[in-house]
Amino acid sequence: MCFKPLIIAVRVLPFLLVLMASPNMALSDITTSNITFSEAVQAVKDKNYRHAVNLFELQANAAQHDAQYNLALLLKSGKGRPRNYQQALYWAWSAYLGGIEPAKGLSKDIMSLLPDDALKLTRKKIEETLLDRIDIGDKSALMELALFYEELLEEPNFEEAYLWYSIASAFLLEGAIIARDEVEVSVEMKLIVELQNRASEIFDTLSTIK
Repeated sequence: MCFKPLIIAVRVLPFLLVLMASPNMALSDITTSNITFSEAVQAVKDKNYRHAVNLFELQANAAQHDAQYNLALLLKSGKGRPRNYQQALYWAWSAYLGGIEPAKGLSKDIMSLLPDDALKLTRKKIEETLLDRIDIGDKSALMELALFYEELLEEPNFEEAYLWYSIASAFLLEGAIIARDEVEVSVEMKLIVELQNRASEIFDTLSTIK
């Protein structure tokens, strides 16, 4: 079985970057910082894959999509942790939904290695994760959930995609209005009013989350 070599995503760093993390850096800073990401990339270069996996996983769980992609690559290849195609697909899909385009091809490669029941479970986990993020006020997950319904299900659910794109549009998320209008043509007219009413209710609820 032949696998492509690792091509680790590299985050574009600010020109002025403190290279040593402060001992007092909060966990939330560690999970999103360029310092942590850069350390993980260097760990890959040094072939310290176990350390790289641990750091990428820390950031992947904080919805850092470039870290998700890199974690998927390492899990697919079995470097730093035993090979796990299902976990690799979960992170590859997460990265793609977050805008990491190379993750689309990686996802397709991994999907061919998994049975249907594993794909179903992974899709369910992705959906639950995105809904949990939305419930705590992470509005960036709105677009990701809409794209999930549009592209990652076995059969597209254009109604749910339209619902979540509509909510994202109301929050003025980039690309949401165009995506909503493109999906709308695939939704039965008789369902539009119901979906718009649902979108308004969810939008009102999310608007109260700070």
